[in-house]
Amino acid sequence: MKKIISLFLMAFLLVGTLGGVVAADDEAAVPVAKKIGFFEDRMDRMKLAFTFNKEKHIERALEMAEKRLAEAELLAEENPEAYERAQARYDELVAKAEEDLSEIESDADDLDSSIENMERIARIQNQFERHRDHADEIYSRALERFAANNASAEKIERFEMFSERALNRSYEMEQRAIEKRENAVRKHKALSEMSDEELNELLEKIDSDEGLIQAREKRMEQAEERIQKLEERGVKNIEQMRTRIENANLDEEQKERLRERLENTEERLDNRSEFIQERLEAREEFMENRTERLRDVIEDELESRGNNSGENESD
Repeated sequence: MKKIISLFLMAFLLVGTLGGVVAADDEAAVPVAKKIGFFEDRMDRMKLAFTFNKEKHIERALEMAEKRLAEAELLAEENPEAYERAQARYDELVAKAEEDLSEIESDADDLDSSIENMERIARIQNQFERHRDHADEIYSRALERFAANNASAEKIERFEMFSERALNRSYEMEQRAIEKRENAVRKHKALSEMSDEELNELLEKIDSDEGLIQAREKRMEQAEERIQKLEERGVKNIEQMRTRIENANLDEEQKERLRERLENTEERLDNRSEFIQERLEAREEFMENRTERLRDVIEDELESRGNNSGENESD
């Protein structure tokens, strides 16, 4: 029995190692829409349990969460109960990533450790941005599936609510990662006594070396393409529904249902395009104002230290 257990653990560790290699070669892949079986789920859980590095734990938890989101895409049309379980598992995995992020330390005793902290947080920030991008890609893919299968408005709306909640939560995680990074930058400023210009050059180098700048540019392009496809597909669906209302041999009740669906489709298209565009504009604005934001953070810290020093002297 012990030999069997030992062999199983060796196989598990081997699979985990090979899986890491595959992930490195294809880390940008969006998971396919498929059901996750019992053994795949157990293996994923074990890999996550035996991942002790916080950065890698976040990456694996987000990858597993994306698989559940892709599974929900499929189950939204098939099995409401299994769909809800996939949602719950997604929420659970994202919560693990959020907890890991909160436990990432930004303290450092020397400049080298401080730079390593900022590099690690940049990589984590990249993971959260990639997760949001994958969640948006899964949503766009799901809409194509629903349109091809002529899914009911109820099923589409149910998945849309889940998808939008996932995107909002992902956006919130990105903001927490940004706050974590600002804290690390503030501490590095205190250690290094760098000028704002030198600090900004260092941050740009870190972003470039860790692939964050290149990945962000690519995601922006892909997001813009998705917006265009979403609008084109939405316009096509709207035209088809209008044609059916005008030409189809439908009774008044059927036409009324079709008109209601048409109205819902138009509203969803407007809301979704606006939602994605707002996220793109917010990201661009953040990158443009990063230097000013960092300067404000540092000035607030210096002012706080000055106030504390004055209070201590008065005591």
